[in-house]
Amino acid sequence: MKTRSFGIPASVFLAISAFTGFAQAQTCASPQIFQPTPAGTPTVTDTTCNGETNMGGGFCQSAFNAPGPGFILQSTFAPNRTFATIAFSGGSGYDLAAYVVAQANGCNANGACQTTGDATTPLQSGDIPDGTYYIIVTAADFDAAGACGPFLMVSNGSVPVTMQSFTVE
Repeated sequence: MKTRSFGIPASVFLAISAFTGFAQAQTCASPQIFQPTPAGTPTVTDTTCNGETNMGGGFCQSAFNAPGPGFILQSTFAPNRTFATIAFSGGSGYDLAAYVVAQANGCNANGACQTTGDATTPLQSGDIPDGTYYIIVTAADFDAAGACGPFLMVSNGSVPVTMQSFTVE
Protein backbone atom coordinates (compact mmCIF):
# COMPACT_ATOMS: atom_id res chain seq x y z
CA MET A 1 0.00 0.00 0.00
CA LYS A 2 1.43 3.32 -1.04
CA THR A 3 0.82 6.39 1.03
CA ARG A 4 1.60 9.99 0.37
CA SER A 5 2.31 12.59 2.92
CA PHE A 6 1.89 16.23 2.24
CA GLY A 7 3.96 18.71 4.15
CA ILE A 8 2.36 21.96 5.16
CA PRO A 9 4.85 24.79 5.40
CA ALA A 10 5.06 26.29 8.88
CA SER A 11 4.11 29.73 7.54
CA VAL A 12 0.80 28.35 6.20
CA PHE A 13 0.08 26.61 9.50
CA LEU A 14 0.80 29.81 11.45
CA ALA A 15 -1.39 31.87 9.11
CA ILE A 16 -4.28 29.43 9.53
CA SER A 17 -3.80 29.41 13.30
CA ALA A 18 -3.77 33.21 13.45
CA PHE A 19 -6.93 33.43 11.37
CA THR A 20 -8.85 30.90 13.42
CA GLY A 21 -7.75 32.60 16.65
CA PHE A 22 -9.90 35.60 15.79
CA ALA A 23 -12.97 33.42 15.35
CA GLN A 24 -12.76 31.99 18.86
CA ALA A 25 -14.83 33.39 21.67
CA GLN A 26 -13.01 35.61 24.15
CA THR A 27 -13.38 33.92 27.51
CA CYS A 28 -11.75 33.98 30.94
CA ALA A 29 -9.39 31.22 29.82
CA SER A 30 -8.57 33.05 26.58
CA PRO A 31 -9.17 36.82 26.90
CA GLN A 32 -8.50 39.24 24.06
CA ILE A 33 -5.56 41.54 24.80
CA PHE A 34 -6.50 45.22 24.63
CA GLN A 35 -3.68 47.78 24.81
CA PRO A 36 -4.72 51.17 23.37
CA THR A 37 -2.13 53.16 21.42
CA PRO A 38 -1.74 56.97 21.17
CA ALA A 39 -3.71 56.73 17.90
CA GLY A 40 -6.70 55.23 19.72
CA THR A 41 -6.31 51.77 18.23
CA PRO A 42 -7.29 49.04 18.38
CA THR A 43 -11.03 49.32 18.39
CA VAL A 44 -12.91 46.17 19.27
CA THR A 45 -16.04 45.33 17.30
CA ASP A 46 -17.55 42.01 18.30
CA THR A 47 -20.45 40.36 20.10
CA THR A 48 -20.98 39.17 23.63
CA CYS A 49 -23.17 36.29 22.36
CA ASN A 50 -20.29 33.83 21.90
CA GLY A 51 -18.40 34.79 25.05
CA GLU A 52 -17.90 33.42 28.53
CA THR A 53 -21.06 31.76 29.84
CA ASN A 54 -19.74 30.78 33.29
CA MET A 55 -19.96 34.22 34.87
CA GLY A 56 -20.64 32.97 38.39
CA GLY A 57 -23.00 34.68 40.80
CA GLY A 58 -22.30 38.21 39.69
CA PHE A 59 -19.78 41.02 39.57
CA CYS A 60 -18.39 43.62 41.89
CA GLN A 61 -18.97 41.49 44.98
CA SER A 62 -22.57 40.78 43.97
CA ALA A 63 -23.43 44.42 43.26
CA PHE A 64 -24.29 43.44 39.65
CA ASN A 65 -25.49 40.31 37.93
CA ALA A 66 -24.68 39.13 34.39
CA PRO A 67 -27.71 37.53 32.76
CA GLY A 68 -25.92 36.93 29.45
CA PRO A 69 -22.53 35.77 28.19
CA GLY A 70 -19.52 38.08 28.54
CA PHE A 71 -16.77 39.11 26.12
CA ILE A 72 -13.52 39.10 28.12
CA LEU A 73 -10.56 41.39 27.46
CA GLN A 74 -7.32 41.76 29.38
CA SER A 75 -5.41 45.03 29.65
CA THR A 76 -2.41 46.29 31.59
CA PHE A 77 -2.76 49.83 32.87
CA ALA A 78 0.64 51.46 33.38
CA PRO A 79 1.89 54.96 34.32
CA ASN A 80 2.59 55.73 30.65
CA ARG A 81 -0.93 54.94 29.42
CA THR A 82 -1.92 56.89 26.35
CA PHE A 83 -5.67 57.26 26.81
CA ALA A 84 -8.09 58.82 29.27
CA THR A 85 -11.29 56.91 28.46
CA ILE A 86 -12.61 53.69 26.94
CA ALA A 87 -16.04 54.21 25.39
CA PHE A 88 -18.63 51.60 24.44
CA SER A 89 -21.65 51.40 22.22
CA GLY A 90 -23.97 48.42 22.11
CA GLY A 91 -26.35 47.03 19.57
CA SER A 92 -29.90 45.89 19.80
CA GLY A 93 -31.01 43.02 22.00
CA TYR A 94 -29.38 44.02 25.28
CA ASP A 95 -28.09 46.86 27.45
CA LEU A 96 -24.29 46.86 27.54
CA ALA A 97 -22.42 46.85 30.84
CA ALA A 98 -18.65 46.80 31.36
CA TYR A 99 -16.86 45.72 34.53
CA VAL A 100 -13.15 46.18 35.29
CA VAL A 101 -11.83 43.50 37.65
CA ALA A 102 -8.21 43.10 38.81
CA GLN A 103 -6.65 39.99 37.30
CA ALA A 104 -5.64 38.93 40.82
CA ASN A 105 -9.36 38.83 41.79
CA GLY A 106 -10.16 36.38 38.99
CA CYS A 107 -12.24 36.79 35.88
CA ASN A 108 -15.49 35.18 36.95
CA ALA A 109 -15.01 34.91 40.71
CA ASN A 110 -17.26 37.83 41.74
CA GLY A 111 -14.25 39.85 42.86
CA ALA A 112 -14.29 43.54 43.61
CA CYS A 113 -14.64 45.81 40.59
CA GLN A 114 -12.25 48.68 40.11
CA THR A 115 -14.79 50.59 38.04
CA THR A 116 -17.79 50.05 35.78
CA GLY A 117 -19.13 51.57 32.58
CA ASP A 118 -21.86 51.23 29.99
CA ALA A 119 -22.91 52.64 26.62
CA THR A 120 -23.47 56.08 28.18
CA THR A 121 -20.62 56.09 30.72
CA PRO A 122 -17.07 55.46 29.46
CA LEU A 123 -14.46 53.81 31.66
CA GLN A 124 -12.15 56.48 33.07
CA SER A 125 -8.47 55.57 32.92
CA GLY A 126 -7.80 57.66 36.01
CA ASP A 127 -10.17 55.42 38.03
CA ILE A 128 -7.96 52.39 37.38
CA PRO A 129 -4.68 52.04 39.30
CA ASP A 130 -1.67 50.56 37.52
CA GLY A 131 -1.97 46.80 37.09
CA THR A 132 -3.47 44.08 34.92
CA TYR A 133 -7.25 43.88 34.65
CA TYR A 134 -10.05 42.01 32.96
CA ILE A 135 -12.54 44.19 31.11
CA ILE A 136 -15.78 42.23 30.97
CA VAL A 137 -18.40 43.36 28.45
CA THR A 138 -21.81 41.77 29.07
CA ALA A 139 -25.51 42.51 29.45
CA ALA A 140 -26.69 44.78 32.25
CA ASP A 141 -28.07 43.09 35.33
CA PHE A 142 -31.65 44.16 34.54
CA ASP A 143 -31.65 42.46 31.11
CA ALA A 144 -33.39 39.15 30.39
CA ALA A 145 -31.60 35.83 30.87
CA GLY A 146 -29.31 35.12 27.91
CA ALA A 147 -29.30 38.75 26.70
CA CYS A 148 -26.38 39.50 24.38
CA GLY A 149 -25.48 41.42 21.27
CA PRO A 150 -22.88 43.39 19.32
CA PHE A 151 -20.67 46.11 20.77
CA LEU A 152 -17.98 48.60 19.82
CA MET A 153 -15.17 49.53 22.24
CA VAL A 154 -12.67 52.32 21.58
CA SER A 155 -10.18 54.42 23.55
CA ASN A 156 -9.85 58.15 22.99
CA GLY A 157 -6.14 57.82 22.16
CA SER A 158 -4.95 61.00 23.82
CA VAL A 159 -1.19 61.38 24.04
CA PRO A 160 0.19 62.21 27.50
CA VAL A 161 1.77 65.62 27.92
CA THR A 162 5.02 66.13 29.80
CA MET A 163 5.90 69.52 31.21
CA GLN A 164 9.08 70.80 29.55
CA SER A 165 9.62 73.98 31.55
CA PHE A 166 7.99 76.01 34.28
CA THR A 167 8.65 79.60 35.30
CA VAL A 168 7.28 81.62 38.22
CA GLU A 169 7.76 85.37 38.16
